[in-house]
Amino acid sequence: MPLESAYFNGYYEEMVDFIRSLFESALKTNLYLEFAVITGCLRISKESIFTEMNNLRILSVLSEGYGEYFGFTDEEVQKLCSDYGIPEKYPAVKEWYDGYIFGNVHVYNPWSVIQFVEELWINPNHLPSPYWANTSSNSIFREMIELAGRETKDEIEAVIEGKSVEKPVHEDITYEEIEKSMDNLWNFMFFTGYFRKTGKAARGERICLSARYPEGKQPMR
Repeated sequence: MPLESAYFNGYYEEMVDFIRSLFESALKTNLYLEFAVITGCLRISKESIFTEMNNLRILSVLSEGYGEYFGFTDEEVQKLCSDYGIPEKYPAVKEWYDGYIFGNVHVYNPWSVIQFVEELWINPNHLPSPYWANTSSNSIFREMIELAGRETKDEIEAVIEGKSVEKPVHEDITYEEIEKSMDNLWNFMFFTGYFRKTGKAARGERICLSARYPEGKQPMR
């Protein structure tokens, strides 16, 4: 993504200024636009990209009432397999690409489901693949994990093994803040689809999520 590339290549502030100007021209002063939808992995309002704008509605994977729009529901996946004449492949799709709860809705990884069904349309014997692997950079996670202490690395290994971990969550992370706390590592990994929410609780003034590795064989990315 542009902000991540800018952060790692030393022109972060310039990119923020550019995107802010672009959005202001395209969204706020555009007389021919009634509304717009902007999607992404992380909440970006705190980046000051929308400084000159108002009337924003921000929906994340934690928002209730919109979870089904972040992925495919089980009913949609079953219908997709049926429509393409491959209902017998549904168990494989579920085993590999299911495993998320967004809001209160159980969802599948949409990108991988589409890719797998397309491959099956060409070759009914095609095997499931980790289609997410080449869709984005993992630089930010590698850097944070390298900075992490033994305790954090042990916790990540425990999650990969199927155990659950509870961590504070906040949605307004910026790239400039990523190294200030290892809690940001967990936030990044949750909001970009590497972990699945299993619970939510208030701990004093903080909201904490219990998270584990997705039930499917690959994360959402």
